[in-house]
Amino acid sequence: MAAPVLRLFCDRKSHPSRAALLLLKTANIPHEEVKLNLFRGEHWKQKELPFRKLPVLTHGNLTIAESTSILRYGGQLPGAEQWYGARNLTEKIKTDEFLDFWQSTLNPVALSFIQNKLMFKMLFRLKEPNQKAIDEALKTHELQKKIVEKYFLAGKPFISGDTPSIADLLCVCTLEQTAAGGANHEASKEYMERVRQATLDVYDELTEDCKKIPETLKAMKML
Repeated sequence: MAAPVLRLFCDRKSHPSRAALLLLKTANIPHEEVKLNLFRGEHWKQKELPFRKLPVLTHGNLTIAESTSILRYGGQLPGAEQWYGARNLTEKIKTDEFLDFWQSTLNPVALSFIQNKLMFKMLFRLKEPNQKAIDEALKTHELQKKIVEKYFLAGKPFISGDTPSIADLLCVCTLEQTAAGGANHEASKEYMERVRQATLDVYDELTEDCKKIPETLKAMKML
């Protein structure tokens, strides 16, 4: 019997999509990348997406529709265990703790910043961006980055210790996303480069669409 096909429904403009792709590609996990365009609303029409959001992973009869769960699952597949499954208890709980922090705290603010800064026409039907909302989101984002630096990294090369984990993939993809909106990550540059070096074969390629988000929106007359 043939092994079930692992499919990732994603858009490289989406930071959690990129984190999942970075994991699958860096770990050489066989998969099919099903590309959907969020800016064109293609995710609303795809029956495999339970919540009409990306990314979604399917593996045979299994469907996983939450970003952090996708990373935890992928990080336990053969070839990817070093990113999560084979970590010791302390490393794994620190990874899980960051994923919870991302879900509840870091990601909502990052989304607010990007949506208000770059997607005000597309999402909110505004002619001009809400500068107050942008400033508030960016200020909070900067405070949260300090939490990442002082609490989660705390002098270590990576969130879980000496080697990168799925937490670092998600963190750096999120920082790349806010950088596309103009956030300054000079203080995080060395950390981001360490994660980039750990995924060097695919990192730059997967980040291209993110860096072009302003250009893409301008071409659509949405910025």
